[in-house]
Amino acid sequence: MSAPRTAQAPGLTGHPRRCHGCGCHLSRYNDDPHCNACLRLAWGEAPGTQPCVPEHVWESSDIQLALQERDFGTVCLLVRRLGSLRQDDLATLTGLSQAFLSMLESGVRRLTNIDKIVLLLDGLDVPIELTGPILRGPKAPTALPGQRTAESEFESA
Repeated sequence: MSAPRTAQAPGLTGHPRRCHGCGCHLSRYNDDPHCNACLRLAWGEAPGTQPCVPEHVWESSDIQLALQERDFGTVCLLVRRLGSLRQDDLATLTGLSQAFLSMLESGVRRLTNIDKIVLLLDGLDVPIELTGPILRGPKAPTALPGQRTAESEFESA
């Protein structure tokens, strides 16, 4: 009976590679000597801070084109690449699951539900100039002159 074989990264022999910072096992797809958590700390991000999309990301013509074409998978992919974010970061910002974002980026799923589109755009804080007001969530209920809202009904009761 032979011992079970374990998968290792191509070209690696012996033990799996470890992060030079914290010592955790590195993914075979990670070419860096550090894990992503250590790299993020090196970039000056404090542990436990809320991720955010840097402003310079929205200046990219590729992102602007993807937004015009409503290609939200490409938008997510470009935001992550240009903003040095992970899918988990986007999930935290948008409330969409990491698994859904992965399928969205790979083209397996499409984002067509307007509520989820609004969640994505609001969570990423996409400038309204790039999306138009129709694709953004309402900030406060508004009523036309003389029209009653649910809130005004509640107040008068």
